[in-house]
Amino acid sequence: MNKLFNYLMCGALSAGLLASCTQKSKTFVVEGFVDEAITDSAYNVFIGNEKFNISMEKPVEVVVVKDKKFHFETKADYPTYIYLQAIFPGNIPCQAYVNFILVPGETAKVTVHNGYFDLEGSEFYQSWHQFDEFYDQSTVRISELSRQLQSQETPDEELLKEYFAVRDSALDNLMGYVKQHNNEEGAVIYASMRGFVRYNVLFDSIADPVIKNGVFKNYVNMLLESEAESIKRQAEAAEKQKATAVGAMFTDFEVEYDGKTQKLSDYVGKGQYVLVDFWASWCGPCRQEIPNLINVYNSYKDKNLNVLGVTVSDRVEDTKRAIEELGINYPQIMAEQSSVGADAYGVLGIPHIILFGPDGTILARDLRGEMIEAAVKQHLGL
Repeated sequence: MNKLFNYLMCGALSAGLLASCTQKSKTFVVEGFVDEAITDSAYNVFIGNEKFNISMEKPVEVVVVKDKKFHFETKADYPTYIYLQAIFPGNIPCQAYVNFILVPGETAKVTVHNGYFDLEGSEFYQSWHQFDEFYDQSTVRISELSRQLQSQETPDEELLKEYFAVRDSALDNLMGYVKQHNNEEGAVIYASMRGFVRYNVLFDSIADPVIKNGVFKNYVNMLLESEAESIKRQAEAAEKQKATAVGAMFTDFEVEYDGKTQKLSDYVGKGQYVLVDFWASWCGPCRQEIPNLINVYNSYKDKNLNVLGVTVSDRVEDTKRAIEELGINYPQIMAEQSSVGADAYGVLGIPHIILFGPDGTILARDLRGEMIEAAVKQHLGL
């Protein structure tokens, strides 16, 4: 069973309902085992609250690894998230976390490997473990095909057909498993964490009602609220994408930082072609596109082209560090953790690069790689 380590996602999760006042505390236990090849000397333990929000500022406990084993237990009133952060010799913390659901009254047996972990134990975790094994068996061919396709410059059509056929078959198998085990909390919660079916479908149509209304009520409500908010954001983004489609005039926005106000209209609609890159320092694909943008800027800045970066949900100090590291030499609109610019254009994923004409007309959207220079040359008539 292979559970990949997860990196902590930024931002608090949506709040669920408060736990029942009548629920009594139960002991939750972690029996940990460390693979022979692993040098973990201790683990920082972080535990969420009843709303599944979790703070990483200070661990609730540090458990020491002795003879490749570690033990942790606590009293708990409700299910929540638990994160285990490995501490390497020399008191060096790992940047990845072993994370799963803490269930009061249950014992989780966690075996830590290099890059993944196995989870089993008492009833909930045994159910989780069995579905995890089934999941791995069902998706192994998908992973193989995905690796082959990613290694190809031009995806092979027959390989693509096989990929989609295998994927659809695997999804059918996984859905069948959930339906057969719809009263097993571990299986249903595992299915929700894997995200291969919408939460409202899972909890309203497939899972036994006892799971939606039982000990996991907080968790279910948190997921359903989060999904509803996501659907709302997607609908709003779709409307903004329509309003800022190719051929439309630019939509202005403004941000404030360090006592100064910057507007998109400070750059766009001023008689130049402008490439606008919505990006962030923490975004790997964004950083990969920066050399392309620098090259285009250097090649065409004397031919009536400007390039502008607009940061998305980024810390200004991180943005400035990235600008220096990447050698960015074109202007930026940045504000502390702001996504105002991206919101104005219905941007749901970054990088997102838009080409504006001299009068502010949107000429192209979602440019990447070689498409960037090709669009610039086309519109410059080169």
